[in-house]
Amino acid sequence: MNKTVSLISLALMSFSALADEQKPGIQWGVGAAVVSQDQGYTDVGNETILVPALAIQYGNFSLLGPRANYKVWQQDNIELSLVGQLRLDGYEEADGDIFLGMEDRDMSFDFGFEGELDTKVGEFGFSFMHDMTSTHKGYEASVSYGIPFTAGDGRIVPYVSASYLSEDLVDYYYGVLPNEQRAGRMAYVGDASMNFEVGVSSDWFFGKNHMIKADLSYTAYGSEIKDSPLIDQSGGAQLLLGYVYVF
Repeated sequence: MNKTVSLISLALMSFSALADEQKPGIQWGVGAAVVSQDQGYTDVGNETILVPALAIQYGNFSLLGPRANYKVWQQDNIELSLVGQLRLDGYEEADGDIFLGMEDRDMSFDFGFEGELDTKVGEFGFSFMHDMTSTHKGYEASVSYGIPFTAGDGRIVPYVSASYLSEDLVDYYYGVLPNEQRAGRMAYVGDASMNFEVGVSSDWFFGKNHMIKADLSYTAYGSEIKDSPLIDQSGGAQLLLGYVYVF
């Protein structure tokens, strides 16, 4: 039951920037992050997890934990990449009383593309990811805007983003099947939803080998998610504190 992929994506870009300063060839890194989050599930509350990660940078290919990126085109301030990642959403029946009697919702492997445009007024991004494992059978499309600031050896990026989640995706993770309904949990068919996120991403570099990452974000759910009987909040907050050592 965790939504760490977006934060891991930001960490991947930070590791790539640090590795680019090193000598040519393959760069390795190991690290871990503590992620604390509340996804808004009824009576579940806040969760804190430890996420270990192996980081690799080789030419246009980057890997950090469950997310891989391959840059296919770059010109001046524009770049396009292919992306594959595990969507770490989902839950098991034992995760909370609200899920008792429900089938497990599994993670998926999503594949797609993303782009970034760096301008004098900020960084614009977009992405499209589709389920390749027929788990939720849906897709997510996102756009984002951030304004980077430097502070000593650190980089701080306040950002906003909007994400469109398809009907199949929302129904899989937030829907309730007819055979799963009970008192206090009616059957529910999820519809496509638009989520909005605001956050601050920061990277702090110490020499050529150390990176510390601290991110804070809040996602406001669309009504199609908030109306789910599994949800009792209007959104979810996430805090990530991580470290990567680059060899």
